[in-house]
Amino acid sequence: MNGYNEVLERAGNPLVTPACLSSDREAKSTRIWMVDDNATFRSLLGNLLKDEADFACERQFSSPPAVLEALSRETAPDIILLDIEMGEHNGLDAIRPIKALAPETHVLMLTTFSGPGSRERAFREGASDFMLKTWPIPKIAGHMRQAMEFGSVAGLMTAFLSGSKPVEKTVAPKTAEITVRTSRAEGWLAHLRGLLKLSPS
Repeated sequence: MNGYNEVLERAGNPLVTPACLSSDREAKSTRIWMVDDNATFRSLLGNLLKDEADFACERQFSSPPAVLEALSRETAPDIILLDIEMGEHNGLDAIRPIKALAPETHVLMLTTFSGPGSRERAFREGASDFMLKTWPIPKIAGHMRQAMEFGSVAGLMTAFLSGSKPVEKTVAPKTAEITVRTSRAEGWLAHLRGLLKLSPS
């Protein structure tokens, strides 16, 4: 089941509580704010992410101006999930202002549609990753963890690996190709982890 449908199908569930409220989380939990003009999606995605033990979905906002106002007076979160099309507002225009107020916060785009050039512009403006609402929740959560570990290079690394071709042609079916792609991804991850350990803190 993809992430967007998973969220929408939970809409009629009476057991779902209002989302993005602070809960009793351990201090190590990743603090998340969401910016999306669809209140139902925000609320229900927040509840689904609460099932992930290492996330604390604290706040939700309906527009970029609202989150920018909050950032100007509150402690910034670890991650901001930012939609693109929000009525008169475009999330891509908000990336730089958000990073100016909260340079350590990872901005991850979470959108329904990826228009021409949107992904490239998001990375250029300072986003750490670009995700689609159609992704399964575990995949979205995985990308968020990857952003926390690798920062701004996380999305670029993912884009490179997903767009790369196998090192060698394989006559065998997709299992061999998957093995090549997986080994390449693991190699890049190991390399980046090594660089991060060597970097001065």
